[in-house]
Amino acid sequence: MGMNGLATVLWPPLFGAASIAALGHGVPRRWVGAWASLMVLVSFVLALGPVLALGHLPVQARAMESTLFAWVTGFGPAVHWRLFLDPLSGVWVLVITGVGFLIHVYSIGYMDGDPGEARYFAYLNFFIFAMLLLVLAGNLAVLLIGWALVGLASYFLIGFWYERPSAVAAAKKAFVMNTLGDAGILLGLVLLYLRYHALSYPALFQVFAHAQPGDPFFDWTAFLLYVGAMAKSAQFPLHMWLADAMEGPTPVSALIHAATMVTAGVYLMVRIYPLLRLAPGVEALVGDIGAFTAIFAASIAFYQQDIKKVLAYSTLSQLGYMFLGVGVGALTAGVFHFLTHAFFKALLFLAAGSVIHALGGEQDLGRMGGLGRKMPWTAGAFAVGCLAIAGIPPFSGYFSKEAILGQAFNEGHWVLWGVGVLTAGMTAFYMFRAFFLTFFGPVRDEGLYHHAHEAPAVMTVPVLLLAVLAVIGGGFGRGLDAWLAPTFHAYPGAGTAALQEGPLFSTGLTVGLAVVGGLVAYVLYGVRQVPAKAGTDRIPGRWMLAAWGMDQAWTWAVVSPLKAVGSAFESAVEPAVLDGVRAIGRTVAAWAEDLRPLESGYVRRYGLSILVGLGAILAYYLIRV
Repeated sequence: MGMNGLATVLWPPLFGAASIAALGHGVPRRWVGAWASLMVLVSFVLALGPVLALGHLPVQARAMESTLFAWVTGFGPAVHWRLFLDPLSGVWVLVITGVGFLIHVYSIGYMDGDPGEARYFAYLNFFIFAMLLLVLAGNLAVLLIGWALVGLASYFLIGFWYERPSAVAAAKKAFVMNTLGDAGILLGLVLLYLRYHALSYPALFQVFAHAQPGDPFFDWTAFLLYVGAMAKSAQFPLHMWLADAMEGPTPVSALIHAATMVTAGVYLMVRIYPLLRLAPGVEALVGDIGAFTAIFAASIAFYQQDIKKVLAYSTLSQLGYMFLGVGVGALTAGVFHFLTHAFFKALLFLAAGSVIHALGGEQDLGRMGGLGRKMPWTAGAFAVGCLAIAGIPPFSGYFSKEAILGQAFNEGHWVLWGVGVLTAGMTAFYMFRAFFLTFFGPVRDEGLYHHAHEAPAVMTVPVLLLAVLAVIGGGFGRGLDAWLAPTFHAYPGAGTAALQEGPLFSTGLTVGLAVVGGLVAYVLYGVRQVPAKAGTDRIPGRWMLAAWGMDQAWTWAVVSPLKAVGSAFESAVEPAVLDGVRAIGRTVAAWAEDLRPLESGYVRRYGLSILVGLGAILAYYLIRV
């Protein structure tokens, strides 16, 4: 496919970011938001054509490529700047632009009046461009560029309110943690290129199709790429940045930390699944860490007081489900859960944003209560999101979660299945805890309640549209299965990629635990009206509220030793090095001081110097002759 096909999908948000950065301060603020939203909508419309055209191609060739130019040359076979669209990347492209458009529209109301509104929309458009580049990349080199740009855009957005020290610290933390992942991907693609002289997906897949497991090379390259996915998708132990990233505006949380950026790791693992099949140990690690992340994050969410922190840790938990699916070979189920998660988690974040907006920035669950009477539309939408994420039929999360757990059981991964089932009950409890603390019970702060109001239409309409998708999204499963089948069936050893139905008792147990979790939350926080901080004075609650002390563990194990090494270099090595550098500087300065009298500023002296010089040159040649 020519350049004017796939590449045109990228340009609108990039043009939007550049035009807003250049002219945004000279136009009315609402026009800036409308322009940014229009650019994402244009990108969505332009993407529809190529994505739908895939369905008309032969099953064996459902992919399009655009080679723009040769990028890296002179070191063996050239690495091209290439774009690649197949059914897998098509799903991500439509979610990024479709859900991204709704979040942009919502942001028009949420950011109204903020002095940095133009800068915000420029960052948001730039993020959409970077994310599209990542998923449309035709080889690992271009993917790495998109990967790094996504990290840069998230740094801008997380630290958007840079006057807050906490926002700056969160942005730096996210950037450093994601850079660790970038280094893993860079090392992995360098190893692949040195061995196979290829980085494009079709070329690598052809190599992998004729390879056999057991070669340590595949273990190392798969693990290095997994490190990148682990950091970007906040898998344990590289997960701490995600909760801190809630310092950014709430629509940023909906876009980056729910629907798009944090699922980039899932995309990468699914994309390189042929390599994972050649590294069974790494494949198992992906599933094991995914399952542990799911239950670990769910436990942390139990006692969180900040409504956005609850949603942040629920995101971690749901990402764990997606990685669990990839680790057991349930590729379609993992992608399916990405799709439904984009709907219900964006819905939950935007509904929470409406609450925060109505309460003047308040996020403490302990100060909320009774808001359902003031914000019925938001309360209903949040309830839909809770039912979907809890996996209650017929809401969307039920179908995708069951697809993962059913396949885990069918493939004999019973421990992972058990962890996933238990996590489903935990998810229902902490989500409905947040729901009842926010919208039911007594009014806990009269001042906040008095000023509470339903969000304006520009915010409410995107929330309601996402609520509809969260209800009906489960019906996309079979169509998604057929859509992805050509891609996954071409993967060597990926015969289990299609959706599978688990045994009936697995479904019954999972839904039963989710119902029990929701009922327990209702009794405690809806009927008995237990305070939000109840339980945090006891040891388990205190540890869960503190995220099991992982920040302190990282500080003790990594940050403090690195600071000690830096201090040692500062006291022992830097003085010697810097003294040498300073000596060079002092020498140059002394020479300059000696030569300074020659620069008198008198033109006559300069003319005399030129004549003397010319005379010396002429004398030299005359004497030589």
